[in-house]
Amino acid sequence: MKNNIEVFPVIVPAANRLKSYNFFLVKNEHSLNLIDAGLNTEDCWDSLLKTLKNQGFTLTDITGILLTHHHTDHIGLVNRIVSTHSIPVYAHPYAILLLRRDIEYVKMRAEFFRKLYHEMGCGEFGRNK
Repeated sequence: MKNNIEVFPVIVPAANRLKSYNFFLVKNEHSLNLIDAGLNTEDCWDSLLKTLKNQGFTLTDITGILLTHHHTDHIGLVNRIVSTHSIPVYAHPYAILLLRRDIEYVKMRAEFFRKLYHEMGCGEFGRNK
Protein backbone atom coordinates (compact mmCIF):
# COMPACT_ATOMS: atom_id res chain seq x y z
CA MET A 1 0.00 0.00 0.00
CA LYS A 2 1.41 3.36 -1.07
CA ASN A 3 -0.38 6.69 -0.61
CA ASN A 4 -3.39 4.75 0.74
CA ILE A 5 -3.78 2.94 -2.58
CA GLU A 6 -4.19 -0.82 -2.58
CA VAL A 7 -4.35 -3.03 -5.66
CA PHE A 8 -6.02 -6.44 -5.59
CA PRO A 9 -5.52 -8.61 -8.67
CA VAL A 10 -8.33 -10.80 -9.95
CA ILE A 11 -6.58 -13.71 -11.64
CA VAL A 12 -8.61 -16.22 -13.62
CA PRO A 13 -6.83 -19.30 -15.04
CA ALA A 14 -7.28 -19.60 -18.81
CA ALA A 15 -7.88 -22.82 -20.70
CA ASN A 16 -6.33 -21.50 -23.91
CA ARG A 17 -2.88 -20.30 -24.94
CA LEU A 18 -3.02 -17.60 -22.26
CA LYS A 19 -1.98 -18.46 -18.72
CA SER A 20 -4.67 -16.29 -17.14
CA TYR A 21 -7.07 -13.41 -17.49
CA ASN A 22 -6.20 -10.56 -15.14
CA PHE A 23 -8.11 -7.52 -14.00
CA PHE A 24 -7.77 -5.42 -10.88
CA LEU A 25 -9.56 -3.80 -7.98
CA VAL A 26 -7.99 -0.53 -6.84
CA LYS A 27 -8.84 0.81 -3.37
CA ASN A 28 -8.12 4.51 -2.83
CA GLU A 29 -9.47 6.12 0.33
CA HIS A 30 -13.28 6.00 -0.15
CA SER A 31 -13.39 4.43 -3.62
CA LEU A 32 -13.02 0.93 -4.99
CA ASN A 33 -12.56 0.88 -8.75
CA LEU A 34 -12.44 -2.05 -11.10
CA ILE A 35 -9.80 -1.78 -13.82
CA ASP A 36 -11.12 -3.89 -16.70
CA ALA A 37 -13.73 -6.58 -16.20
CA GLY A 38 -12.52 -9.89 -17.60
CA LEU A 39 -14.67 -12.11 -19.75
CA ASN A 40 -18.39 -12.63 -19.29
CA THR A 41 -17.91 -16.12 -17.86
CA GLU A 42 -18.75 -17.82 -14.60
CA ASP A 43 -15.02 -18.28 -13.91
CA CYS A 44 -14.40 -14.52 -14.14
CA TRP A 45 -17.54 -13.72 -12.16
CA ASP A 46 -16.67 -16.20 -9.39
CA SER A 47 -13.06 -14.96 -9.24
CA LEU A 48 -14.23 -11.35 -8.92
CA LEU A 49 -16.66 -12.23 -6.13
CA LYS A 50 -14.01 -14.34 -4.36
CA THR A 51 -11.42 -11.55 -4.54
CA LEU A 52 -13.95 -9.03 -3.24
CA LYS A 53 -14.89 -11.33 -0.35
CA ASN A 54 -11.25 -12.13 0.51
CA GLN A 55 -10.56 -8.39 0.84
CA GLY A 56 -13.69 -7.68 2.88
CA PHE A 57 -15.72 -6.10 0.06
CA THR A 58 -18.94 -6.87 -1.77
CA LEU A 59 -19.96 -6.14 -5.33
CA THR A 60 -21.83 -3.01 -4.26
CA ASP A 61 -18.60 -1.56 -2.82
CA ILE A 62 -17.31 -1.01 -6.37
CA THR A 63 -17.67 2.71 -7.09
CA GLY A 64 -16.53 2.80 -10.71
CA ILE A 65 -15.17 0.80 -13.62
CA LEU A 66 -12.30 1.89 -15.87
CA LEU A 67 -11.87 0.02 -19.14
CA THR A 68 -8.43 0.17 -20.71
CA HIS A 69 -9.81 -0.89 -24.10
CA HIS A 70 -12.78 -2.61 -25.67
CA HIS A 71 -11.61 -6.18 -26.18
CA THR A 72 -14.11 -8.76 -24.94
CA ASP A 73 -11.67 -10.06 -22.31
CA HIS A 74 -11.64 -6.58 -20.75
CA ILE A 75 -15.34 -5.64 -20.79
CA GLY A 76 -17.08 -8.94 -20.13
CA LEU A 77 -18.57 -8.40 -16.68
CA VAL A 78 -19.46 -4.71 -17.01
CA ASN A 79 -23.15 -5.18 -17.85
CA ARG A 80 -23.52 -7.78 -15.12
CA ILE A 81 -21.98 -5.47 -12.52
CA VAL A 82 -23.90 -2.33 -13.46
CA SER A 83 -27.15 -4.30 -13.43
CA THR A 84 -26.66 -4.74 -9.67
CA HIS A 85 -26.01 -1.06 -8.90
CA SER A 86 -25.55 2.10 -10.88
CA ILE A 87 -21.90 3.16 -11.07
CA PRO A 88 -19.93 5.11 -13.66
CA VAL A 89 -18.05 3.28 -16.40
CA TYR A 90 -15.12 5.13 -17.94
CA ALA A 91 -14.30 3.93 -21.42
CA HIS A 92 -13.38 4.84 -24.97
CA PRO A 93 -16.46 5.50 -27.13
CA TYR A 94 -15.86 2.23 -29.05
CA ALA A 95 -16.22 0.30 -25.81
CA ILE A 96 -19.58 1.95 -25.18
CA LEU A 97 -20.84 0.82 -28.59
CA LEU A 98 -19.79 -2.74 -27.83
CA LEU A 99 -21.24 -2.68 -24.29
CA ARG A 100 -24.56 -1.46 -25.65
CA ARG A 101 -24.44 -4.18 -28.31
CA ASP A 102 -24.89 -1.54 -31.02
CA ILE A 103 -25.91 -3.69 -33.99
CA GLU A 104 -24.20 -1.59 -36.67
CA TYR A 105 -20.94 -1.53 -34.70
CA VAL A 106 -21.07 -5.29 -34.08
CA LYS A 107 -21.73 -5.93 -37.80
CA MET A 108 -18.84 -3.65 -38.78
CA ARG A 109 -16.44 -5.48 -36.42
CA ALA A 110 -17.58 -8.91 -37.63
CA GLU A 111 -17.02 -7.88 -41.26
CA PHE A 112 -13.63 -6.36 -40.42
CA PHE A 113 -12.41 -9.58 -38.81
CA ARG A 114 -13.95 -11.81 -41.50
CA LYS A 115 -12.05 -9.83 -44.14
CA LEU A 116 -8.83 -9.78 -42.09
CA TYR A 117 -8.93 -13.54 -41.46
CA HIS A 118 -9.56 -14.15 -45.17
CA GLU A 119 -6.66 -11.90 -46.22
CA MET A 120 -4.35 -13.53 -43.68
CA GLY A 121 -5.26 -17.07 -44.77
CA CYS A 122 -6.88 -18.08 -41.51
CA GLY A 123 -8.98 -20.83 -43.05
CA GLU A 124 -12.61 -21.20 -42.08
CA PHE A 125 -12.66 -17.95 -40.09
CA GLY A 126 -12.27 -15.98 -43.32
CA ARG A 127 -14.85 -17.83 -45.39
CA ASN A 128 -18.25 -16.35 -46.20
CA LYS A 129 -21.15 -18.24 -44.69
